[in-house]
Amino acid sequence: MVESGLAGRTAVVTGGGRGIGRAIALALSQAGAQVVVADIDAGNAEAVAGEIRSEGRPADAIAVDISDVGDIERAFAAIDALGTGLDIAVLAAGVLRAKPLFDHTEDDWRFMSEVNLKGTFFTLQAAARRMAARGHGVILTLSSTSAFVASRVPEVLYDVTKGGIRQMTVSAAVELAPLGIRVNALAPGTILTDFNRSSLDTPDKIASAESRLPMGRVGTPQDVAGAAVFLCSPAASYMTGHVLAVDGGRLARAG
Repeated sequence: MVESGLAGRTAVVTGGGRGIGRAIALALSQAGAQVVVADIDAGNAEAVAGEIRSEGRPADAIAVDISDVGDIERAFAAIDALGTGLDIAVLAAGVLRAKPLFDHTEDDWRFMSEVNLKGTFFTLQAAARRMAARGHGVILTLSSTSAFVASRVPEVLYDVTKGGIRQMTVSAAVELAPLGIRVNALAPGTILTDFNRSSLDTPDKIASAESRLPMGRVGTPQDVAGAAVFLCSPAASYMTGHVLAVDGGRLARAG
């Protein structure tokens, strides 16, 4: 029998205060994990943790700005203080500034690369250090179908950072596998969240997006959360260095 439950495991979810991160935090909790909801917005983190606790399951909230390496270390020290160890880290925090190539500024580059690339790397590093000391662990990053093909709307810098996360995942998986740590990524396609609501704010825009998808609908955060639980569970124990597209068939269709 394949085990899919996460009872007895502790998971941290960065970007867990809203959108896909929130859905993953809730799903991991429902699968049995003790969840630490980490988010730059302390109020959002506490709201999600409170939602979990209201259903009788354990959860903690931590505020963290992953663009600040010192703040990452402070947050992980707080997780250490819980005394449960760390089994799972889902790195869902990310930012987006959607602009045509000619309109991007140096500040846009700094903002997105510091969060999406630097922040993801140093959060992965902090999690891996703790997992290596225990001889096991699972890290899940959030890439995107934009790591494989151009985004539906012009956002080249976002695409670059998500491509970087894809390769970060593959390279880290190879290095960390001998230490008992699995590293995989999710590559969501068009998912309706606050993150991209401005580009999907009318029925016509949604219809246009859906016309590109073989399954004929945009995704929900819950669609991504189910895949996250699978990759974090023992059911995926022989998977590492994999980038799993959750995209309604987007990458399967050329053009």
